[in-house]
Amino acid sequence: MASERRAVPIGELAEIYDGPHATPPKTSDGPVFLGISNLARGRIDLGNSEHLSEDDYTRWTRRVEPQSGDVVFSYETRLGEAAIIPRGLRCCLGRRMGLLRARPGKVDQRFLLYAYLGPEFQDTLRSRTIHGSTVDRIPLIDMPSFPIEVPANIDEQRAIAHILGTLDDKIELNRRMN
Repeated sequence: MASERRAVPIGELAEIYDGPHATPPKTSDGPVFLGISNLARGRIDLGNSEHLSEDDYTRWTRRVEPQSGDVVFSYETRLGEAAIIPRGLRCCLGRRMGLLRARPGKVDQRFLLYAYLGPEFQDTLRSRTIHGSTVDRIPLIDMPSFPIEVPANIDEQRAIAHILGTLDDKIELNRRMN
């Protein structure tokens, strides 16, 4: 029997970080400078990635260094976009990027991504968006209180994330083949 879904403040499930508010000089190789343009359909697209030097990487990851399983998202312009950091990707957050780090035992990392991309949380984001004269943005200071729906049982979260991940992988494979 499926457990009940409950609305929980996202700050109870994940730590929330934002990236630097500037852009480092780009290099031809080195760690990836992850920008909002790298977010595509719930995945990270490294087709047009930019890089930065090791020295800049150290400075750009002082606040947070993205780890495998972290959910990255755009909090300005391309609102609602998010993806999960894949294993082995050494990167830093670019401007207008935020990061959710799942609290162990509270939420499955992949489920957190799907819940973020789901229609209920997307509605929450739209309803809490601040509309500016040049760009729209999510107020990160308020984001920990944003409600997000999750099953109470983490095993159920894992099962749902596994099914959705399998479907996503199949869709991505079909998209590439086409």
